[in-house]
Amino acid sequence: MTSNRERLFAASEVLEAGAWRAELRNDEIAEISYGGVPALRGIRAVVRDRDWQTLVPVVRATERIPAAGGSPLVLDIGFDGFGCRYKATLSIVFSRDSLEVVFEGESPADFHSNRIGLVVLHRTDEAGRDVLIGETSGGHTPSRFPVDISPHQPFQNVATMHWQRDGVDFGLEFSGDVFETEDQRNWTDASFKTYSRPLSRPFPMDVRAGSRIRQSVKVTASAAQIPAPEINPGADLVITSAVTSVVPALSLPIVTTPDLQTVSGVLPAVESVLVELVAGSPKAAELAKQAAEQAKALNVPLDVRLSAETPDQIRGLLQLVPTRNIVRLGVFHATRHVTEPDSWEALKSAAAEAGLASSLIAGARSHFTELNRNARTVPCDAEALTYSMTPQMHATEVPHLVESLPMQRLTARNALRISGGRPLHIGPVTLKPRFNAVSTSAAPDGTSREASNDPLQPDPFAASWMLGSIAALSIPGVESISYFAAAGPGGICSSTGLTPAGKLLKSLATQRGLNILETRGSRHGLVLYPVQAESGIDLYAANLTAEGMSESVQLPDGTTKELVLEPWTATLQHLATERRTT
Repeated sequence: MTSNRERLFAASEVLEAGAWRAELRNDEIAEISYGGVPALRGIRAVVRDRDWQTLVPVVRATERIPAAGGSPLVLDIGFDGFGCRYKATLSIVFSRDSLEVVFEGESPADFHSNRIGLVVLHRTDEAGRDVLIGETSGGHTPSRFPVDISPHQPFQNVATMHWQRDGVDFGLEFSGDVFETEDQRNWTDASFKTYSRPLSRPFPMDVRAGSRIRQSVKVTASAAQIPAPEINPGADLVITSAVTSVVPALSLPIVTTPDLQTVSGVLPAVESVLVELVAGSPKAAELAKQAAEQAKALNVPLDVRLSAETPDQIRGLLQLVPTRNIVRLGVFHATRHVTEPDSWEALKSAAAEAGLASSLIAGARSHFTELNRNARTVPCDAEALTYSMTPQMHATEVPHLVESLPMQRLTARNALRISGGRPLHIGPVTLKPRFNAVSTSAAPDGTSREASNDPLQPDPFAASWMLGSIAALSIPGVESISYFAAAGPGGICSSTGLTPAGKLLKSLATQRGLNILETRGSRHGLVLYPVQAESGIDLYAANLTAEGMSESVQLPDGTTKELVLEPWTATLQHLATERRTT
């Protein structure tokens, strides 16, 4: 099993040939560029089981094999997880004007799979860029990468793609299957993804022992002259007195430990306690009881989310919680995970019967994806909308987790577009999915067969990542965010006290409603979150890189603060400054 240190400080190899450059990160060919011009976020092979869970790839050997036209780098990869295994080779061949990746896979045993083969990850800054889609029929369709997050596949029946960027003509050629493109920003992935086996085909598919698959992706590039790499020294880091937003309310999902009183003594002073109750789950009554006890111990109200299919189930779940202490109440369909018209009407009726004065909210129990795909059926009389987030729907590598943070802000902006300005209550936000929204073999409470928590949860990385998330989501319209869990493997509290993420959450929870100051300039991997406190600035900072960081930041009064941050850590510094107004 990969250790936290191996994940946080994962080795990578730079691949260079002529004008081409890429990074080999385990099995992924990442950050592909030509003459310094970005071409693709990456290319990799994936194997997914019948529940869309991704088998973990392990590179068992690498070899360079002499051949005509180049010496391909060949990776021997084993895929394992969720009771399934697969094996494959990945060949990477550079030539003067192309990069070709060939996947050859074989199944050592029978299993059911929804997808096997190559995926291409396009950069999110391609949004709005023209692209010519070559279809399998031979025709060509001018199109464009979507700007708003596309709820469904923007490109289908793809055989080739051509686009231009910074004076370079790029192309993609696919073989071995029919490909299509989806907008992975729906799941906070920092990519558009072109993949094979279109979703219009039945799944899962039977994969027989000994069966083989061969696919290839060829990237081409041409330019009248290879452009000189851009050198961007970056702007100075400056915190101004301008206000961009306010610190949102922070909440926690419930504690599920028997030692409630001990845990409650160190938990943050959060805005509310969130509890999800699923009809048919044997845990529902106990969860409702624990939630009520925790809310009482913290002297805060409950944020209740119901997952049910019938009015009777909704009423039954609502009877489990003290209705006098509910600040928000939402309902989702138990298997489709969105608020549907019938469920919404049943919730309103049940709330009226119980004499509830709480805010009724709608949206998705799962990802922004489901909210986006059901935007037209969102109840117009819901007071607010909600959806959840996890950065590991498709990938578990740390670079992907970090790159998801700007996408969180993008989903919030798109959700506010859908809401028509109604506020958002986002969460739970978790490192690992708390349930598999697309599973075909889930437990009655929606939990995946192989649900797990991320070993990085107690690591300082979780605090740094959470600060990046809070900074991304601190925009007007986001009223509250729920993070992680109070205790347990995915929680902010352990037997020895608060984790680094817990300590950070405890501090930020007291800052609710305070102004966030504008930051100008940026540094790769640096998060700055300046909060205007009564006696100065509380400057929260995080280093989301594997290297130490030292930066100078100019404050609103003209003075300079030197920040020194260890890899993957977050800090808080109180800065007494003279206030200035814009």
